[in-house]
Amino acid sequence: MPHYTTRCEGCGATNDTRLSFQDYDSVKLGTKLLECGACQGSVKLVFNPGDVKFVLKDGESGGWASKANKENAYRAKRHTVMGRRQADHAPKTRLIPNFAGEQAGSWKEAQAMAFDTALTETKDLTAAKEASATYESLVKTVG
Repeated sequence: MPHYTTRCEGCGATNDTRLSFQDYDSVKLGTKLLECGACQGSVKLVFNPGDVKFVLKDGESGGWASKANKENAYRAKRHTVMGRRQADHAPKTRLIPNFAGEQAGSWKEAQAMAFDTALTETKDLTAAKEASATYESLVKTVG
């Protein structure tokens, strides 16, 4: 049950009173009267949670939607700036064609080295083709 702050009209004492929702409605409408324990005066509600209202505004006045739009615009701008900054500071590495740590002149040569090595080790043409297939995308894009 919720707690409500009450004040005695006779002695001015304040209390924290637990009321059920049904009792609260009765006290608010005036059909049920609360009495002070000290002076037997009538008690009124000071804090009335039912009277608290929140208004959510929208628009330029600073409502939820305008704040969300501002935040999204800030994040998009920041993402662009940080992307440029990262591109400027990240080392630009170039892939060097190699097979098993041995440098090759091109990716096509590295592919041929993989095929030859797999063929001599396994004596299986399918395994050699599979080993050289890993270099296909590099041969097509880089050369």
